[in-house]
Amino acid sequence: MIKRQTLTSQVFDHILNLIKSGQIQPGEKLPTEKQMTAELGVSRTCVREAVKSLESLRLVSVRPRVGAVVLELSASAVFNAESLSEFTHSQATDVLIEFRKIVEVGLASLAAEKASNEDLAAMLRAMEVHKRALETDRIAYPADIAFHEAIADASKNPIAIMVLKMISEPLQEQRRRTNEVLNAPEEGLREHWKVFKAIKSRDPARARAAMRAHMDTAERNWQIASATPAIASPRSAAATETDPPPQVPRQRIAEPGRARDRLASLGLAD
Repeated sequence: MIKRQTLTSQVFDHILNLIKSGQIQPGEKLPTEKQMTAELGVSRTCVREAVKSLESLRLVSVRPRVGAVVLELSASAVFNAESLSEFTHSQATDVLIEFRKIVEVGLASLAAEKASNEDLAAMLRAMEVHKRALETDRIAYPADIAFHEAIADASKNPIAIMVLKMISEPLQEQRRRTNEVLNAPEEGLREHWKVFKAIKSRDPARARAAMRAHMDTAERNWQIASATPAIASPRSAAATETDPPPQVPRQRIAEPGRARDRLASLGLAD
C-alpha cells in the first residue's frame, strides 16, 4: 500500500520504477487502472493523472481500447521524468507558484497566437462549469485547473504542456485551499473571462497582461489561504484522493463564435 501523501507523485514513481527496472518492457501494457487501484490502494484519479504525466514525457502511449503501452526508452526521457518529478515534489508551494507565473504568462501569449476553435471551446466549457460550481457546491477549483490546462493545450508547445502538468499535482492542495478564500472563486472566473477575451481576440500582449494580473491575484489569495486555518466544510473535510473532485464534463458546446451569448449567461458579458 502507498502512503497517503502526494499520492499521484508516488504512483508516478512506482510506474517509472517498473519501466526502468524492465519489469514492463517497451511494447507491453501497463497494469489497468483497476489493477493499480487495487494493488496500491489509491483512487483511479491518482493512477490516471500519473499515467497522463508519463504520457506527456513520452514514456507511455495511451491508446483507446488498448490502454497505456510503454514506449522505447531514451536516456533523455528517463532523465527528464526523474529530475522533473523529484524537483517539483521537493519544492515549497511558494516557489512553484512563482514558477507557474513565469510559465503561464508565456502560455497565454502563445495561446493567443495558436488557439483553435476547439481550444477556445474547451476554455469556454471550463468557465461554464466554474459558474455552475459557484451556484451549487462552490467546488470550483477543478474547473479552474481545466481552464489553465486548455490554455496550455492551445499553446501547442509540448514542453510547456509537460512542465505545467508536472507542477500541477504538487499544487492541488494549494488550489483547494485558495478555493475557500472569500470571493476568490468569483474573482478567478472574472479574470478567466478577461484572459479568454484576449486569447480569442488574438492579442498576445493583452493575453500576457491579463494572465499576469490573474497570477498576481492567485498568489495573493494563496498568501491569505496559507495564513488562515483550513476551513473544514462538509465536502472538503470528506474529500480525499479516494474521493476525487468533480471532473469537467467533455460534452460539446456552442462554437466560440457564439462566445458572447454563452458568457452573457454566465453574467460575464462586457
